[in-house]
Amino acid sequence: MRNLIIFAGTLASVLVAAGAAHAQDTTASGSTSSNANVGVSLPGANQPATPPAAATATPGTSDHAQMVGRLAVGYFGIATMGAGSTAGAGPNDSPYLITGLAPVVGVRYWIDPMIGIDVGVGMSIVGGNIDDGVANTPDVSRTSFTAFLIHGGVPLALASADHFTFEVIPEVNLGFGSAGADPNGPTAGDVSYSGFHLDLGARVGAEINFGFMKIPQLSLVATVGLRFDTDKGKTNNTIANPAQKSSSSRSEFHTTVGSNPWAIFTDNIAALYYF
Repeated sequence: MRNLIIFAGTLASVLVAAGAAHAQDTTASGSTSSNANVGVSLPGANQPATPPAAATATPGTSDHAQMVGRLAVGYFGIATMGAGSTAGAGPNDSPYLITGLAPVVGVRYWIDPMIGIDVGVGMSIVGGNIDDGVANTPDVSRTSFTAFLIHGGVPLALASADHFTFEVIPEVNLGFGSAGADPNGPTAGDVSYSGFHLDLGARVGAEINFGFMKIPQLSLVATVGLRFDTDKGKTNNTIANPAQKSSSSRSEFHTTVGSNPWAIFTDNIAALYYF
């Protein structure tokens, strides 16, 4: 009997010790597992989501791609306009008796990475008087000159990389000119002149953005191309008796780079700034 009691007590002590050891191991395991979940999580599992704005910045984006949806203001080149007719060739082989420059300035807007819109206006208004310095004689009016040009184009960006964009630009220019002379005063008649210009063509070349100088908003467009021009000038002389009317016209199909070597700078390079 005594041996049975000793055995039962020993067995109870072993069971109690084993249960305590198991409980301690379970607690330690749970703690370790909890710590493992915190310290060995998957990369980025506990990181906040990347803001959508950060995902829009794509390394290597060209300067041109950054200008889509932005408005550019710039200079589209010098255009010559005139008025009046000549019996022979006028200045610079023009059909006009009077010529003047109407530099075209305007805007460019890229609708998407490939298609844009160019709109520009050129104008020139000249007038004044000449005082001969003689007392009691009226001032003589200078020959007046007024010219307006409207420019439209559809630039097509066929390829772009970094700071370079290859473009083809179909375009049209429409111009009107007028001039007048009144050398003998309002009672002796006058001479009036008018002019009309239309050209259609396309240019091909490159737009270079100055992203390499940290100003991608600034660009230069250098192009060459082909164009068809038609010009017509008219003169109405009411000083002559009887009044005389005359007209002259010329049509030309030509490249946009003239015989003068500096024409590539004055006629074919445009400067733009994007806002």
